[in-house]
Amino acid sequence: MVESGVLATVVLLGLACAAVTAAQPPAAATRPGAAGAGEPTGPAAEVLALERQIEEAVVRGDVAFVDRVTPADFRFVHGDAWTHGGRPFAADDKAAFLERVAEKEYPVHDLDRVQVEMHGDVAITHGRYVSLFVPRNRDPAAAPARLSSIWFERVYARRAGRWLFLSHRTVHGPTVAPAGVDPTAETGK
Repeated sequence: MVESGVLATVVLLGLACAAVTAAQPPAAATRPGAAGAGEPTGPAAEVLALERQIEEAVVRGDVAFVDRVTPADFRFVHGDAWTHGGRPFAADDKAAFLERVAEKEYPVHDLDRVQVEMHGDVAITHGRYVSLFVPRNRDPAAAPARLSSIWFERVYARRAGRWLFLSHRTVHGPTVAPAGVDPTAETGK
């Protein structure tokens, strides 16, 4: 049974995340070279829709959906230390990522500022998500839930007529901050 204080903290953090996301202007996804482009269409829209569906599946613990849209060689690199020669916080293969999904470690995963770059049957997305990370079997006193901003790049490919999520790399973060606000979000650093 969850302690009422921990539950209240999770609920308050989730509400704060929703308020921060709602207060920010919407970021339109664009295609390369499309100055002032509005909402994407065709394959770009399909990829962005799949990305939203994946985030929703991660939050609800839908292992079957995530399994269907990731190939056997799927990779998910957590943390940005690799960007300056260090080791990433963690690197999941498909089995490890599906285990995280099954354990519902992420009760909040809100996408923000996502753009897509199309290359035929390959798509690269980049943007930010706000995540509430609550690892299973944690000691709430020693390891509280963390609300963070994560900037990322992801790769998708269309295989046999359907889009698959191949790879995720964190390029900045996680940045743990009050209400999950990444101070670089406003300055574009």
